[in-house]
Amino acid sequence: MDLCWHDPAGMPFRLEGFAWFHQDRLYRRLPLQPSEPIPEAVNWLANHTAGGQIRFMTDSDVIYIKAQLLKRADMYHMAPTGQCGFDCYAGVFGEQQFAGTAAFAPHEDSYTALLHRDKRRRLRLITIYFPLYQAVKEVSIGLRAGASLMAPPPFDDEGRVIVYGTSITQGACASRPGMAYPSQLSRRVNLEFLNLGFSGSGKGEPEMARMLAQIDNPACLVLDYEANCGGLAKLQETLPSFISIYREKHPKVPILLISRILPPSIDWDEELKLELEERRAFQQSLVEELARQGDDRLFFLDGGKLLGSRYGDSTVDGVHPTDFGFVQMADAILPELRRCLEIGS
Repeated sequence: MDLCWHDPAGMPFRLEGFAWFHQDRLYRRLPLQPSEPIPEAVNWLANHTAGGQIRFMTDSDVIYIKAQLLKRADMYHMAPTGQCGFDCYAGVFGEQQFAGTAAFAPHEDSYTALLHRDKRRRLRLITIYFPLYQAVKEVSIGLRAGASLMAPPPFDDEGRVIVYGTSITQGACASRPGMAYPSQLSRRVNLEFLNLGFSGSGKGEPEMARMLAQIDNPACLVLDYEANCGGLAKLQETLPSFISIYREKHPKVPILLISRILPPSIDWDEELKLELEERRAFQQSLVEELARQGDDRLFFLDGGKLLGSRYGDSTVDGVHPTDFGFVQMADAILPELRRCLEIGS
């Protein structure tokens, strides 16, 4: 097949989701050399490309992906297509439709795959999502030789939605990258999204608050790290400090605080149920107290309601959502996120 291969880091492609790419030229979610030490696990997980996007316009009838990964798929509870795959959506904002997933063997750490085919050869916006739980060393986009290639339409503005949290935020256990809840929200809010979920390591340390505060043009900060907080006492220690540190640099940026989704085990673990209720109450009361002190751009969303009555059917392993769970999460978060953005605009 007569293909022309392109580097998505070059024009006219738009590379999204990597706030420090212009500095390090790496598909990495945090700077290669942070301004201060960060937890070792976070530094490693920053290489995972969750939330990364490639956007462009083309009339090519085929779109291929060529990828060199750091490692191969190795997660027992997550599909290789979610951990190590790319998926694709076609259509302008508000009309984007799923258009394909890269097919590859789980034992491969490099592959070339057909991502999308459209026999109509129409000019269309393409959005490609990076793998959720793997590092990408190299990636190229293959288009039909002679096909049009143009820059994508701009976002509504330069604001960025920053989502900080846990393995759930990072995308475990979506079947493909576009199904993680921050990815779903990015197709319904026309802004750049930065997925800063770190599996088992979203603990709200002060150094991470300072790191996030370095990101330019924040439109909203979503905090979704309770599941990694280490218990109520630790959450009481880290959360007020995290918000205070971020507020020093961004006093007017809306912050949406989301408590943990319900694990099915609360139905037979009364102690866990009470612990989660106490954490939720603390977070809600903190938001209310800071509002009384003058912070009118801090909001709370009860994560215990995100999965509705189907929380028992919404996870792979009792913790990490399936695609079904992520759809419910995105649907419930969307109106609150829009409200935050309207207030912040």
